[in-house]
Amino acid sequence: MKMKILYLAVLTLSHPAYAILLQAPEPVMLAESYQENTSFPFAAYRMSEKLDGIRGIWDGSVLKSRTGQIIHAPDWFYPLLPPFPVEGELWAGRGNFHLVQQTVLDQTPNPEAWKKISFVLFDIPFGKGGYQSRYETIQKWLSGREPDAHLRLIEQYPVLSRKHLQAFMAQVVRQSGEGVMLKNWQSAYQSGRSHDLLKYKPYIDDEAQVLGYKKGQGKYLHQVGALYVRNHQGIRFYIGSGLSDEQRAAPPPVGSWITYRYDRLTDKGKPRFPRLLRERVN
Repeated sequence: MKMKILYLAVLTLSHPAYAILLQAPEPVMLAESYQENTSFPFAAYRMSEKLDGIRGIWDGSVLKSRTGQIIHAPDWFYPLLPPFPVEGELWAGRGNFHLVQQTVLDQTPNPEAWKKISFVLFDIPFGKGGYQSRYETIQKWLSGREPDAHLRLIEQYPVLSRKHLQAFMAQVVRQSGEGVMLKNWQSAYQSGRSHDLLKYKPYIDDEAQVLGYKKGQGKYLHQVGALYVRNHQGIRFYIGSGLSDEQRAAPPPVGSWITYRYDRLTDKGKPRFPRLLRERVN
């Protein structure tokens, strides 16, 4: 009987469905959107720049993306990481998301390319206490080590007022940053979306599935002029801005998901001035 159980266990572990389970999304804390025209307890929150990278979750032995994909870092990277779980953003500086995507999702890591990547820590998944306690735990651990450009803690600032938050946002945008994150300083770690973690952007990002294409005209004759897409709300529309020449020649395939950006919805519920950002990272 023991041999049969062992045999079944081996079969289960090697089954493709088990591999999918191993790559299930990580149960991390996700941000809601900050609503600018509502009352808000500013003193209860801290603010930091929103980094445009790929979220990394370190469980003490394995580094994964938010979707559960194992991230293969070079050998020199792992000794930098703490002996306890942390999460942060794998980041290569403002406007360099493409470098992060090309580097950290490779099955075989490129040690030279990884030298451009920093792991900017911001929390301890399911750590004890409020956020202040978890933040200070990371801070204390880092203070006992030699500084390294590839591992650091995100800077958190008190929020004094709405004007203070808006001024910080303006500063981030002037520096080509993506936006601001707001974190309840005393909140417990939670799985899923929470109003204790908020994202504040000067624009809105969303996702849509590619349904087809619109033919290009003029300089884009014989290429793709726009993507025909459908977002999660079921709204269909075209995205013609933000496509590179390479994407117009070889667009994201039908059925794939893309991330787009817009400033607000029209009175008919369609995104106003949608612009392609990137094909979605799985």
